[in-house]
Amino acid sequence: MKQKILTILLLVITANVIYFGILRGRIAPRNPFDKSILLDEQQQTFSIVAQKGKVVIVTYFQTWCRDCRKELPQLEALQHDFKDKLSVLVITDESFEKIKAVKSFMQIDLPFFQSQKPLKQIGIHRFPTTYLLDKNGEVVESKIEGIHWNTIEIRNLITELSQ
Repeated sequence: MKQKILTILLLVITANVIYFGILRGRIAPRNPFDKSILLDEQQQTFSIVAQKGKVVIVTYFQTWCRDCRKELPQLEALQHDFKDKLSVLVITDESFEKIKAVKSFMQIDLPFFQSQKPLKQIGIHRFPTTYLLDKNGEVVESKIEGIHWNTIEIRNLITELSQ
């Protein structure tokens, strides 16, 4: 009997280690936007849902994250090239002081938003976690841990989604 209990306990522990240590955070949460309460850089409440009608890229960012910083110039180039058809939103739970310092240092002109909930609380565990949304706010593409967004494939997808 003791051996059965130990075996079951070992299986439960193993399953939890696999789930929390490996799987959790490797797949982008389905829709963290509904759980996000955001402030813009002027301390005004902002809603991603208000962006309907435009293609949107949302990236969850941390200032300490090298891949996050590498991704920003690519996202800024897309924003520049698709001015009226695309909105790029950068979300972090870090202070506006840190945000301003990173923007100044990197010379990035993307809009940053501060999540009023810790990003881990809304399901974001790896950075960057980035989403491409269609005009209806539906997730078309999601990636974790830095990919190249300024590619011909993504550009074609943005063009297609913005029509």
